[in-house]
Amino acid sequence: MEAKLALEKAYDPKPVEAKWLERWGKAAAGASRPVGERSKRFALVLPPPNVTGALHLGHALNDTLQDVLVRWRRMRGEEACWVPGTDHGGIATQNVMEKQLKAEGMTRRQMGREAFLERTRGWAGDCKATILGQLRRLGCALDWEREAFTMDEPRARAVFAAFKALWEDGLIYRGERMVNWCVRCGTALSDIEVEHEPRRGCLWHIRYGTLVVATTRPETLLGDTAVAVSPEDSRYAALVGRRVPLPLTGREIPVIADAHVDASFGSGAVKVTPAHDPNDFEIWRRHPEIGAPLQVIGPDGRIAAAGGAYAGLSREKAREKIVADLEAQGLLVKTEDYQNAVGVCYRCAQVIEPLLSWQWFVRMGELAAPALEAVESGRFALHPSSWAKPYAEWLRNIRDWCVSRQIWWGHRIPVWYCAACNKITPQTDFGQLADAKVVVAQSRPASCQSCGGADFVQDPDVLDTWFSSALWPMSVFGWPQKTAELAFYYPTQVLVTGYEILYLWVARMQMMGLRFMGEAPFKDAVIHGIVRDKSGKKMSKSLGNVVDPLAMMDKYGTDALRFSLMAQAHPGRDIPFSEDSITGSRNFVNKLWNSTRFVLMNLPESVERPYVLEDLDASRLELADRWILSEQQRASQAAGEALERYDVAAAADALYGFLWDEFCDWYVELAKIRLQGADGPDKEAARTILVSVLSRTLKLLHPFMPYVTEELFAALKPYSGESAELLLRSLAPRPDTARRDPEARAAMGRLMEAVTALRSLRAQLNVPPGLRLRVVASSLEGLPQPQREYLRALARVDSLEEGPRPDKSATAVAAAASFFVPLEGVIDFAQEAARLRRELEKARLELAKIAQKVDNPGFRARAPRSEVELALSQRSAADERVERLSRTLALLS
Repeated sequence: MEAKLALEKAYDPKPVEAKWLERWGKAAAGASRPVGERSKRFALVLPPPNVTGALHLGHALNDTLQDVLVRWRRMRGEEACWVPGTDHGGIATQNVMEKQLKAEGMTRRQMGREAFLERTRGWAGDCKATILGQLRRLGCALDWEREAFTMDEPRARAVFAAFKALWEDGLIYRGERMVNWCVRCGTALSDIEVEHEPRRGCLWHIRYGTLVVATTRPETLLGDTAVAVSPEDSRYAALVGRRVPLPLTGREIPVIADAHVDASFGSGAVKVTPAHDPNDFEIWRRHPEIGAPLQVIGPDGRIAAAGGAYAGLSREKAREKIVADLEAQGLLVKTEDYQNAVGVCYRCAQVIEPLLSWQWFVRMGELAAPALEAVESGRFALHPSSWAKPYAEWLRNIRDWCVSRQIWWGHRIPVWYCAACNKITPQTDFGQLADAKVVVAQSRPASCQSCGGADFVQDPDVLDTWFSSALWPMSVFGWPQKTAELAFYYPTQVLVTGYEILYLWVARMQMMGLRFMGEAPFKDAVIHGIVRDKSGKKMSKSLGNVVDPLAMMDKYGTDALRFSLMAQAHPGRDIPFSEDSITGSRNFVNKLWNSTRFVLMNLPESVERPYVLEDLDASRLELADRWILSEQQRASQAAGEALERYDVAAAADALYGFLWDEFCDWYVELAKIRLQGADGPDKEAARTILVSVLSRTLKLLHPFMPYVTEELFAALKPYSGESAELLLRSLAPRPDTARRDPEARAAMGRLMEAVTALRSLRAQLNVPPGLRLRVVASSLEGLPQPQREYLRALARVDSLEEGPRPDKSATAVAAAASFFVPLEGVIDFAQEAARLRRELEKARLELAKIAQKVDNPGFRARAPRSEVELALSQRSAADERVERLSRTLALLS
């Protein structure tokens, strides 16, 4: 047999993690090949992190969730494939690069497009290396040979193929539309890249001749082309069709009636600015007689030349000056405080400017219909299911997707214009541009089929980052080529991601997969929450509450961080994270280490044959043996069922409870009775149970804590009979219903109840821990002789007998019996009563203090929910302590 491995007294994660990280790499532990039965495959793709820096705690949560599923499936004998990769991150990455250039006193335009892209590629390469290294450190069992990048050559081919197919199907067009424009990033954004924040502002009431108009954006009045009223509003019926003066401009604009107007808002009359408001743009389309939209704010967020005297001012400065001028001219009727939802860029948080702009769009109606059918029919499921309704509603109300971005970093739109004969005339649909000599091609065309010219200009815009990301589950397996990997692994089984990109990414992958492959790219999507600080606030650098996962791994060990996150990863719920949770998980890792070390210390230096459960004579099994085997089956089944429904937190809880509360706290203590006895069949039986149960538990825990379990599995191999080189490559135990033993569970339940009651009594009465007690029971019928020996050992009982209650004894009620502990000579009654009275008075004062705080309505109304919940739990604990001390004091009276 292999030499016995000695474990260090205390677990040090650093050398263990370094050792197994190297071994996993050399063994290509996460590698997968498209072989075997497709029904036994399990594939998923890593949501590719942006190449904008290091991973954060949210990535650690997402990646560990996936790793748990992958390792669990692999250990069930499935061909598990987890594809790694990174995203070029369009706007986000370009923002980082532009900030670097600004610090150097340069802009991207000064640098030039090619030089800027070359520098960004270098940065992206460095970030990829950092991110992938962090994923390895986290213990992710990815198939590293399949690493992909959303801007590498295979993904570029996929992007072109998708664009070309959608173009040829009439689903891509170029048109002038109202878009969400970020003046900071200098690009258009899709609707779902705009976040809405509640902000306090003002509602200004401005006089337009005889009308008073209410607006939250007085700076846009320079571009007003009409005033609109409700056709049902009798107050203004006589004014419809007339003209009113536009303040500060010297122009007059018409009054029109439109059903969009809410007569109850403000004065019931609203300004119409078609170039700077999407609703006003639609009003203009219904009333073209009011004249063409007038753009008065430019892409840089400054007032354009059409703004007259205000030209060149920023939006903010223009607002201040216009309000001041209105007030000076007596045109500002009143100003009200007003709170509304303001659209901001999801990347830089700048206020969005609605602008009319020529952009590329994807028609979404035809793409959304199959995705809607998939979720409604159950072919695609969201976990938790509460996300299905808003997801379906979003698909029903989907708008065309603006896919062009006015940046440089990204997939260049594959459209080429002939320089010799291209004369584009403004149309609403690019497909109608009959005079435009347009070629959709991945590279520069050879010649123009219309005029023979060889000079082409490529569209300067790039595609939205999410366009390439939408193809990810197909492109990583070689699409549009019909590869063996695509045929075997597509569709994947599950996607794990956060709810904040449900519409940005999940929905679009569903639409693209159904369009190009005829199947949803994954059957299930597991939607987890985000990691917040312990007060429930979103982590951000500005708040100074960001937790670096690498720092936590260095301080506590990777397994502790992983288990801490998994234990809190309840489906769909945010995680209020604190270091305390990692401390608890580190203690759990140490508990596993120490229990294994104890078992190894009680095994011989060598054995002729391993301790295999199947070889054990069943007649040698004691009650505790039958019980722990039964409880392991129960925990194994509970964990497996939880993982089947993607409830990783429930699986972690089941395994934690089994190892700590049952195996370590009870079975190991009971096994010590035989381990400390003479050599023989009974001791060997205890050793067999310890090795078998611990080995199986290591397998169950491996997906959650890969490093420490791999180390302990290797240490146990000389005794467990396991032959797998790596724990990841061994088969996990399946629940065995034959091991379920309700009778043993009930009997052990009675024993544990009695032991716990006696231990609690000792603690309450301050009985010295080493002192063995005499115990008299009203009845021992529920505790057969073998269990009485367990009771004597675990409760430190010297003698156990049946009889009436002795004088001066305390009582513990458990297991349908009363246990009397004579106290004369054990404690000083007067001294102990005095101590308990002091403790009780102190506990009552603490309870009153907490109750005063909790019962204060102001505290409940203003304090964060987490603080209120903490105070309520503190009051409950204080209540319980007062009650417990009162009962104990009564025992001495």
